[in-house]
Amino acid sequence: MSAMPKLPSLPAGISEEDMKTQPEWLASLAGLLDVGQIDTEPEHLQAHAMDGRVPRAIVFPGDFAQVAAVLQWAQSEKLAILPRGSGSQVALGGIPRRADLVLSTIRLQRISEYDAANFTLTAEAGMTFAAVAALAAGNLQTLPLQYPFSPATLGGLIATNAANPKRLLYGGVRDLLLGLRVALPSGAVVHFGGKVVKNVAGYDMAKLFVGSLGTLGVIVEATFKLSALPERDETVLAVFPTWPQAAATGTQVLAAPLLPSQVLLLNAAATQAIMPQGEGDDGKDVQGIRSMAGGVMLLVNVEGMEEAVERQRRDIAQICRKQGAATVDVAAGELQSLLRQRLMALSRAGELADVGEGSRGGAISVRLGTLTSRVPAIMEAIAHMLEPITPPLLIGDCGVGQVRLILRGGGLASRGEDKALVQALRDLPHLVAAEGGHVVIEAAPTAVKEQLDVWGPPPSALNLLKALKAKFDPAGILNPGRFIGGL
Repeated sequence: MSAMPKLPSLPAGISEEDMKTQPEWLASLAGLLDVGQIDTEPEHLQAHAMDGRVPRAIVFPGDFAQVAAVLQWAQSEKLAILPRGSGSQVALGGIPRRADLVLSTIRLQRISEYDAANFTLTAEAGMTFAAVAALAAGNLQTLPLQYPFSPATLGGLIATNAANPKRLLYGGVRDLLLGLRVALPSGAVVHFGGKVVKNVAGYDMAKLFVGSLGTLGVIVEATFKLSALPERDETVLAVFPTWPQAAATGTQVLAAPLLPSQVLLLNAAATQAIMPQGEGDDGKDVQGIRSMAGGVMLLVNVEGMEEAVERQRRDIAQICRKQGAATVDVAAGELQSLLRQRLMALSRAGELADVGEGSRGGAISVRLGTLTSRVPAIMEAIAHMLEPITPPLLIGDCGVGQVRLILRGGGLASRGEDKALVQALRDLPHLVAAEGGHVVIEAAPTAVKEQLDVWGPPPSALNLLKALKAKFDPAGILNPGRFIGGL
């Protein structure tokens, strides 16, 4: 008599008794992955919950084939999959209709190819941006999509079309992405693009997945174009007594024959928030800029060759002083890194402990897109709208036409009970409608999300988006309900 086939081991955290209360599909999932690749520990599931939806399991595929196999299996079982990288942008998107499985890409961290001579790098989607930045810096190169300490994964940056703080000089994700490898619910692993800028004769399919929030397929590998690491990177900080002075200076800097990589305008509340709070703040000398807290700040970043940066820094400082800046200073090295860390944390829904508690604690983060010339006016209009309700923190990217609004956590807003605030959030799209702008609520408590559409009014291309979704994910298993129009 032939031996009975060996049954797959049960996933971690599941006993035979537990299987009575676990969904039946967990047994078949254990046949696709190793024991250590499936996690059902209750505390881990809670940590991976999304807007109150707690998954039944978390899976950690180790290669492209396993990702594709899990997706094909989930499609046959009609299970909802929530793709996830490091979780740095997990607050983005609507409330998922279902959350059966979280598919983590953090075990996909291999470098497929690094062609330093041709300034291209191909890496798996679970690799963090910080790891890529460190690798490239060793060859005096950089992938200028985030600050070098960003914990975001490459796949997450693409799926969310994450804002690039230096987009003014280098462009965004779409500009630096050359190729993609994607696992589809059908079980296929497809490749789009290549290793050079002009690599397609027809549709550039790789760009289709930029900003798709994992609703069309799971990104497993990406190829990017790199740049030379700048010899010098410095930030000019100028504080002004009044809002009009700071706004006029930002406009003048952009009109001058300069090449800044970033021009930010911060209202007084945001300026106060990014200033280091503790004495010395991790041993860094911050006394020179701490006095800037409380004013309207213009932050201008310049980078490149030594001589060029020196000249631009001098010219920018001169423009600021002529416009009436009360204080002008320069941040570089550790001090610049500290300010950037606080700026990034603040942009992610007030993750600074002294500002807010993150999206789960009630902070709200909104991104508005508008014309570059309209950034100061939009910031002023938002302040006028919200000041009677709650003091807003405002950061305007004058060079690319984006405004970020952060509202501190706590109180009625966290529970979605502040009707005036919820109505104000609904009214934000009217501020940018005339110029065809957009509004996205990137982070908010679930109670707030339940009362409005985080993506704003449906776009005219919604039917096209629905058709693409039906083509790539006909069963609707990927991030159901989280994308534009409830896709």
